[in-house]
Amino acid sequence: MRRMEWWDRRRVGLVVLSLLILVVPLVSSAASDEETLRNAALVLIPREILFFSAQAGQWTAVRLEAGERILQRGVDGNVAAAVTSQRAVGFSAALNVAQELRVSQEETLESFKVEGNIATFVTRRRAYGFSAFTGTWAVIDRFQLGK
Repeated sequence: MRRMEWWDRRRVGLVVLSLLILVVPLVSSAASDEETLRNAALVLIPREILFFSAQAGQWTAVRLEAGERILQRGVDGNVAAAVTSQRAVGFSAALNVAQELRVSQEETLESFKVEGNIATFVTRRRAYGFSAFTGTWAVIDRFQLGK
């Protein structure tokens, strides 16, 4: 009878150990995914946009011009971006770099999104994309009837 109890305890121990081996990597990978989603921060203060890179541990400041208004802003993963009444500013936390792009006041903002390593916005005339990997904006003209 004693031998049976020892064997049962060993069996239970193996089951618990097997579950730990399966569950611990899942929990730790989920935690590391969350950590990579928090590399950039954007703070608005009067006449300035502040960007923070968790990876570099440094702030980057972009001054706003008199009368310049923030139309959209967002942060996710390695990217922070803002579209103002005069320009778009993208920030790569991975590279600790901000890049500005002048946007004509004639271009009406139709959509804006920041997700993971990219920021995008679309106007009536163009589509813009910012990459955390390159730290730059890419632009393409949209198809327009009559052109």
